[in-house]
Amino acid sequence: MLKFLLILGVISFVQGCTPLIEHDQNKYCRSMYAFTATVLSSEERNVEAVFKIRVNENIKMVLGYPREIVTVYGRGTLHSCGPTKLDKNKEYFLYVSVNDATTNKPIINQFHEASFANITRVNSYVCSCTVVVNLPWQPIPESLRPARDICIITPDEFDWSFERGYCARRGDRSGSGPCKWIAPKTAACS
Repeated sequence: MLKFLLILGVISFVQGCTPLIEHDQNKYCRSMYAFTATVLSSEERNVEAVFKIRVNENIKMVLGYPREIVTVYGRGTLHSCGPTKLDKNKEYFLYVSVNDATTNKPIINQFHEASFANITRVNSYVCSCTVVVNLPWQPIPESLRPARDICIITPDEFDWSFERGYCARRGDRSGSGPCKWIAPKTAACS
């Protein structure tokens, strides 16, 4: 029993859930597919969660055509970040990738409510730009990208509008200018 707990502890440490802050744009751009889908069934297992979904609309690449039923996978109950939970008969906006060519399993990287606002926000993302978070508790990593291809988020930008902002190229007609942080402007935070 002690051996089992030790192994479980090592696995949790290796696959640990980290409190690192990452912007949604980076998750979207790293994903192979993005689409809206309705959950038809779900099964939570120890290692993975299994979801039968019906594809509604493809946003990025094609995992399945509209009305096609496909299987996607999420985190299981033993994952240190907790399981992926999607409600049956609810529509979601999913970011999915196939991380392991040997199993060819589409894995959910991120999910949101399938709202017009979420889809509109994602359509503003420019994947040649990267959001880098530089906060006192998460100092900036060494970046290999040129400075014109990143938006650095400091404590000044890390406010209530962080999740609704995005990094895009602005400044000239061709859209080839440097990446800039664009956040919604409203009167006050609530």
